[in-house]
Amino acid sequence: MKELRLIPFLAALCAAASACGLPKDTEGTLERIRGAGEIRVGLVLSRPDAPLDRRAAALLQRLQAATGARPRIFPGDGEPLLARLEEGEVDLVIGRFTATTPWSTMVSLTPPLAKAKQGKTEIILAAAMQNGENEWIALVEREARALPETEK
Repeated sequence: MKELRLIPFLAALCAAASACGLPKDTEGTLERIRGAGEIRVGLVLSRPDAPLDRRAAALLQRLQAATGARPRIFPGDGEPLLARLEEGEVDLVIGRFTATTPWSTMVSLTPPLAKAKQGKTEIILAAAMQNGENEWIALVEREARALPETEK
């Protein structure tokens, strides 16, 4: 008889745990990436023929291994790519941003993959993700932090 009283308690406990603890994507980004087998990556380049930064390449390799999805690169300028990110047209934007970019309140940025100075301005290489896509953000941040120091 005690077992029967335990069932409602366990059901309530499971509901509470799922409501507050696990990250979820409001738009289903990670699920879509895994289902489609493709990560849509906006890549901000200093010039059209610029090579992919080795730290960005290492992050994309780690994300491919973690999701089973291949990156599809969309090169472009920062502002238009970040707008596409907000619209859900790309899943990730990798580029160089000022450390105090106003976009940091509109998107989620990974910890810096690299840092540099241009005069007095600090420039960071980072990946930006759409706010609210918490499962995807957690995965990208975990993979960015796991890059070996030689890749940072």
